[in-house]
Amino acid sequence: MASHSASHPHDPVQRAFGGGFGAFLAAAMRSPRDVGTLLPSGPALARRLAAVVPDASEAGRPQVVVELGAGTGAVTATIARAVDHDAVVIAVEKDPGLADRLRSRGLGVRVVTADAVTLSNILADNGVDRADVIISVLPWTLFDPQQQREFLAVFAAALATDGVFTAAAYSLSYWMPAAHRFRHELGRVFGEVLPTRTLWRHLPPAMTYVCRRPGAAGKGLTADPSR
Repeated sequence: MASHSASHPHDPVQRAFGGGFGAFLAAAMRSPRDVGTLLPSGPALARRLAAVVPDASEAGRPQVVVELGAGTGAVTATIARAVDHDAVVIAVEKDPGLADRLRSRGLGVRVVTADAVTLSNILADNGVDRADVIISVLPWTLFDPQQQREFLAVFAAALATDGVFTAAAYSLSYWMPAAHRFRHELGRVFGEVLPTRTLWRHLPPAMTYVCRRPGAAGKGLTADPSR
């Protein structure tokens, strides 16, 4: 799947976030619980999230990569550069303004304006039944327990048996009850849950969870991301 270069403004902050910082901030003010932060994901976090994308599709079958909570494309652009040329990349964004901004960037991905909980329908509408990679930039610590369980059940069901789910998380909230609950739910849904080291220079400091074997009962986290 070919991606296209987007023009970038001269301001370094705008350039780092694909020129969409104003749109992102406006969406955060409109729906703070949906966006979850006042800053888009930075380049280092984007690279960390996209690192799970396979180098190439299997013979005769294009890989399917889904990004949830795509915003203005801070992570999407990195994914588009990482995927094979024939991959199917679906960027899901609930906020219509952010989704329109992402479409205007011409990254060569399929942008869908929808709630991530409808992922099974989104896949069907795009002619696929499973995702090989699901990348989440959703604000998990702002979800109540039922929402966390519902989202993870939907995502695990949509993931190929040998697929990978990765989620961004902010390290400063690591000890919050909602963050602890999210880690527990990941271990309940996936057989393997690997937290990565904290990116302390990211604003705010962030890390990721890399999860495999959907549907298998996990045994907890296998590393401490605070080190």
